Amino acid sequence: MSKAGRNNVANALGGLLAGYGFVAFFCFLILVEHWAHMAPKQPDPSHGLVFAHNEHGAITYFSGFQSTSCAILFGSSIPLFFIGLLVSPKKNIVHRTGYLAVSATWDDNDPKKIRLTAQIFGAVAAPIIVFVFGPYIVHWLNGIGIVSGF
Repeated sequence: MSKAGRNNVANALGGLLAGYGFVAFFCFLILVEHWAHMAPKQPDPSHGLVFAHNEHGAITYFSGFQSTSCAILFGSSIPLFFIGLLVSPKKNIVHRTGYLAVSATWDDNDPKKIRLTAQIFGAVAAPIIVFVFGPYIVHWLNGIGIVSGF
């Protein structure tokens, strides 16, 4: 594959990951706020609400599904956003180091503007993946015994 082809693939992949990760994090914030306000303050084993969650100093109890969903979304959305930024090609990189700080500036290497289109596609796909396909994945994980506290 040519260098331009690798550049286009890296821009598309970086854009998809960054767009998905950014919007998936907001989906996580919406879900955790919604579930935390509905969750009981005492464990309710008859309904499966036994996983303690610290919501700004107040303990509420989530189900295994809710807890696993939050853990997966929080644990994947932020790293995927930063991996998307890292994967995206850059040019004219300038590193600055100082006594306490390290910084870098660069120009994006995206002459065909592929990354913006990919970011929009990833951002639109995130709620569909989280709210349509995500419940099936989490139910499957819970069904095989994988439950995470959040």
